[in-house]
Amino acid sequence: MTGGRAAVLARSFGRARGGNVVILVALGSSLLMGAGAVGIDLGQVFQARRKAQGAADIAAMLAAVDPAKADAVARRSLGDNGYDAAQATVATGGYDASAPNVAPGSRFNPGMSPANAVRVGLATTVPVTFGRAIGLPGTVPIRVTGTAASAQFAAFTIGSGTAGLKDGIPNAVLGALLGAKLSLGVSDYAALASAKIDGLRVLDALAASLNLQAANYTEIVQAHASVGQMLMAMRVAAQGNSAAVSALSGILNALPNAGNLVPVGQVDALGDVAALAPGRGLAGPSLNLMDLVAATASLANGQNQVAIDLGATVPGLLSTRLTLAIGERRRSSGWVRPGSPNATVKTAQTRLLIEATVSAPLGLGTVYLPLYAEVAPAQATLRTLSCSGASGGRQATIEAQTGLATLAIAAVSRASIQGGSTSPDLSQPAVLIGLPLVNVSGRTVTNIGAGTQTLTFTDADIANHTVRTVSSGNVLQSLTGSLLGNLSLNLNGLGLNPLLQSALATTLGLAAGPLDFVLDQVLRSLGLRVGYADIEMDGTLCSQAVLVQ
Repeated sequence: MTGGRAAVLARSFGRARGGNVVILVALGSSLLMGAGAVGIDLGQVFQARRKAQGAADIAAMLAAVDPAKADAVARRSLGDNGYDAAQATVATGGYDASAPNVAPGSRFNPGMSPANAVRVGLATTVPVTFGRAIGLPGTVPIRVTGTAASAQFAAFTIGSGTAGLKDGIPNAVLGALLGAKLSLGVSDYAALASAKIDGLRVLDALAASLNLQAANYTEIVQAHASVGQMLMAMRVAAQGNSAAVSALSGILNALPNAGNLVPVGQVDALGDVAALAPGRGLAGPSLNLMDLVAATASLANGQNQVAIDLGATVPGLLSTRLTLAIGERRRSSGWVRPGSPNATVKTAQTRLLIEATVSAPLGLGTVYLPLYAEVAPAQATLRTLSCSGASGGRQATIEAQTGLATLAIAAVSRASIQGGSTSPDLSQPAVLIGLPLVNVSGRTVTNIGAGTQTLTFTDADIANHTVRTVSSGNVLQSLTGSLLGNLSLNLNGLGLNPLLQSALATTLGLAAGPLDFVLDQVLRSLGLRVGYADIEMDGTLCSQAVLVQ
């Protein structure tokens, strides 16, 4: 073939279009078949990775139940799921769920003692079928890790002390906080004080009323609910206890409306478990129902002043008026670990002015008695928790401290009874008897110091919800009796004559009992007592583990 003819044929081939489609289809089909083959292989790799991840997660959760046996338990679990245990790594360490500024992936610290978490690493390979035809490796390496934390938590409450409530004063106090006129009886308060309900069942019921059915507990406790929603959720959780349900229904029926919004987490705390975002269905701490009601009422009122006129309803007193202010409160811990920031729980600072009148001696009209009480927050801290002690049972230690308390008879204005850091001025004597020619005034102040004690709760104590009490050590049987006995009195700026001194001493002595009763009932309605801290274990969460990474 000559050069000229070859060039002509070449130009003709370049201009020819016949058969191009066949060539393109052949090339495209090959590419599509290759991509499909690779897709099939990738699907197998992804499926194998999910399976390996699940096996690592299961092994980590089983091993985290008891970190001391983590290596053997994790490798046995991997072997049971068809993986070579020799290809695994098992590391124990500490997982700090309470470190919000640390990325979740960095919260596991290998080697930390005591260990509360386990990380399981698994290395394996997946054979590919079609990829080899286009030059890919015959196997794809896979490496996954699963980290689980030991879910050994304890829950406790400080400041219960609601036993023995009489109906009149608690109705007035809780009713004023809730904006309702309550008419519960003694049996109703006894039912509330003795009832225990699962704290997480309360959250389950709240999830339905707040349209958070798909939310986890961490999301639920971050919500706000009305007083009515809170009480209805408690009623759902109390099903099976007819007396408690009846008492809650009585409160709900007395509410004029749904009530103010309250932060759910401050009534029913989740504690350290919140950082783990636990799924629904977990068993919760066993909480005292009266404590939950009191916390809801206090939060509904905020730090606003409450004024309550008891009139002549208190035997032994002609009239009684209360002015009350309550600080922010948190009395139940939720599930917490020893030593975490959430492991310290405080009661609320409370300021109370009781203005009472009694008949004055010698025909001098009435005696005005302004009793001021300020109770600083008591606190308790979970120090240790053992889910399997030497005797095979649970054991927890809590360091508890009573709050400082101040009692006084002095000139205290109602406007000075407020929440916050400023206490009223107690330096001026109060006018007890004020007549044109007779002015009897008096002042006395007493302080009750804080007391600290470490309490040990055994397995039986935890199971039976045994209440342990810490006392400041200098609390007298009659607080106001001691206070009134030390009252420094004067008549028109001078000392009293012996007759009036003796007569007033007798009158004040008779008033001590009724004032003690009012002070005790008001504080117990709020779950408090002067000079005491009552601690109760709400339960433990042992022998479980939660996947954290």
